[in-house]
Amino acid sequence: MRHRRLARVFWLGAAAILVAAALISLVAILRGSFSDTDGRVLGTLGALLYCGAASLSGLALVDRRLAPGLGWAMVGLSAVAFALLAGAIWAAEEDTLWRLAMSAALYLLAGLAATTGLLLTSRSALQRLALAAGALTAIAVSLTLVPIWQDDDPGSTLAKAMGVAWVLAALAYLLAPVLQRWTAVGELEAGERVLGALDGVELIATRDPADAIVVTGRPRPGERLVLRRRPDG
Repeated sequence: MRHRRLARVFWLGAAAILVAAALISLVAILRGSFSDTDGRVLGTLGALLYCGAASLSGLALVDRRLAPGLGWAMVGLSAVAFALLAGAIWAAEEDTLWRLAMSAALYLLAGLAATTGLLLTSRSALQRLALAAGALTAIAVSLTLVPIWQDDDPGSTLAKAMGVAWVLAALAYLLAPVLQRWTAVGELEAGERVLGALDGVELIATRDPADAIVVTGRPRPGERLVLRRRPDG
């Protein structure tokens, strides 16, 4: 429940960030100039939105008990990445800080590939594919950071390795949810699935309700269907 409240706070904050970014842009347009301070404020808001979304995806993993270790790691990395990004945005010509910030942001992207892939899939094989997408993204990030930290041309061999890693990472990331939808559409479940029972009354999932009473209401986000005895008058 606490994680859901945090999610509500995040989405409210995301809306406030977008409004603030729009207002800053409008003021810059009407003023006729876009100052360095305006750019830094917008950059900080963008970093906050990016790192906040990554942190929220990690909390979602913890909440669903999918991979709590990875979830908490995402929360910690998000905080570190935002601190480095904010520091780099407001620092004056600090190359090392920028490289650290870029490294943290890119590794956070690898974490997002894994966490969102896990959240979008339910089958164990596809969840392993989502984790593979995160690992491939981490490899691609590591290769990409080599020339950034060495401040040198990557060379033909390294450039090809980077391209292959990014293509394979993108393939694995996009393939997992596509196969999830394909399996959901392709499987024709026959009969009925009993979701719960109480005193001879069953809650079932079926494609042919026949003369049964159909539950027309849908749960809201975060709600679950439950069966319980009616309290005595």
